[in-house]
Amino acid sequence: MAGIRIEGNTSGTVAEVTGSNQLKVILETNAEASPQNVGGVRFFSENDTGTQTGTPALLSPETDEDYRLRAAIDNMLDTETFNYAAQNTGKHNYQTTTVTATWNTMGMILNGGNVTTAGGATVTTYAEFPVFGANILFAEFEASINAVCPTNVIVDWGLFRKGGTQPFDPTDGIFFRLTPAGLQGVVNYNTVETTTSIFDFTFELNHKYQFIAAINQRSVQFWIDGVLYGAIETPNGQGQPCMSATLPLAIRHGHTTTAGAAMQFTLNNYNVTLGGVNLSRELSEIGNAMLGSYQGLSGGTMGSLATYVNNTNPTAAIPSNTALTANLVAGLGGQAWETFTSGLAANTDGILMSYLVPAGTISIQGKRLRIIGVKMSAFIQSALTGGGFNSTFTLAFGGTAVNLTTAEGSAAKARRIVLLPEFTQAVTSAQAANTMVSQPGGCVSMFDLPIFVDPGQYVQLVVKHIGTVATAGVIAYNIQLVYSWV
Repeated sequence: MAGIRIEGNTSGTVAEVTGSNQLKVILETNAEASPQNVGGVRFFSENDTGTQTGTPALLSPETDEDYRLRAAIDNMLDTETFNYAAQNTGKHNYQTTTVTATWNTMGMILNGGNVTTAGGATVTTYAEFPVFGANILFAEFEASINAVCPTNVIVDWGLFRKGGTQPFDPTDGIFFRLTPAGLQGVVNYNTVETTTSIFDFTFELNHKYQFIAAINQRSVQFWIDGVLYGAIETPNGQGQPCMSATLPLAIRHGHTTTAGAAMQFTLNNYNVTLGGVNLSRELSEIGNAMLGSYQGLSGGTMGSLATYVNNTNPTAAIPSNTALTANLVAGLGGQAWETFTSGLAANTDGILMSYLVPAGTISIQGKRLRIIGVKMSAFIQSALTGGGFNSTFTLAFGGTAVNLTTAEGSAAKARRIVLLPEFTQAVTSAQAANTMVSQPGGCVSMFDLPIFVDPGQYVQLVVKHIGTVATAGVIAYNIQLVYSWV
């Protein structure tokens, strides 16, 4: 069988082979002087095969001037799983006209009441998320729809600002939109909308889909279950797809007039992620950003966890060694007024403040409480009779029962103790009302290393009086824990 002759077109020189029939090749040794002799390969990443758009989405990596391949990580900005039965009013704003939203263990349901008249409902985060630079902001939704979209019904979900009146039309942002015509992507720039064509997508009723809107300054992409269905380049004349520099996550279900039938949109969870910038954030900071600072967790107690009633002073009470007495602090800080009429006996531990970290369930997040410090001060609210004495304080944590005498066991855990020597107080005999209790160590006790309290365990501030305890009067304590959720 004859071989193939390789010969230069102008030189007439032929290529040579080795004794093992391999083509002899000499690599260019001076690429800088003879770059034309150097072969190169361009390489790309395939982000999408193009099954829906018709064109594969290919992007090339970027190398900086010092030959390093550009890399980045995703930073979680917010996340929520709707598996609880009441709105988290600390994170989410809910407005409604006729059409309603409901919360249960199966998700947050818009149009939960099957209302068919005109109206609207919208749920948004109080937090807002940045759209800037070459970074990418991802809004991910796990959701389902229980019926074909009826006439006069419109559902939007993404990152946008809602209108002030029903049906709460978006005024700026990026989002998916479902109407009787089908599903599409929308870019809204100060009420001016640019849309994709209707997606070639027919949803299965009650099937959970993953919807992702990926946003940067130059374009927006719309993904469903890992497939790119559409993209919108930033329109000419706009610096970015939307006018806002930050946007809340939002969902709205609107009936422009009386709906042709009832339809429900069920959201099970969402995630908001910023990709492209390496942020140095501690888990505790991320936890407070996503779960809320100094407030209850989704599925648990809503609002502030400190015991502080507006325009009302506490009722004085006697601390107990075995239970939290009514009117003392049931929370993570607050006002505790201790009475000395038939009060806590000398040399006995008494609970001034107690909080049970919510145990994890299918509807409540099992988050750890991270404590890095305690702040406290005290004054005489009602003049004392008798005394004086010293008061010492400890932080008890990790116990599975409120009772300070609970023993360690296979199914129970005793309290752990951290002394708070900074708070040691000197109470003088017959100390007068409206005078500060002497606390020479200061009002703040910060820990060198954080304390972690697991779900289902207590954290308690405990006082002990040593000396001649007063027989009447009231001491008012102001208590604040410095904490976060992780």
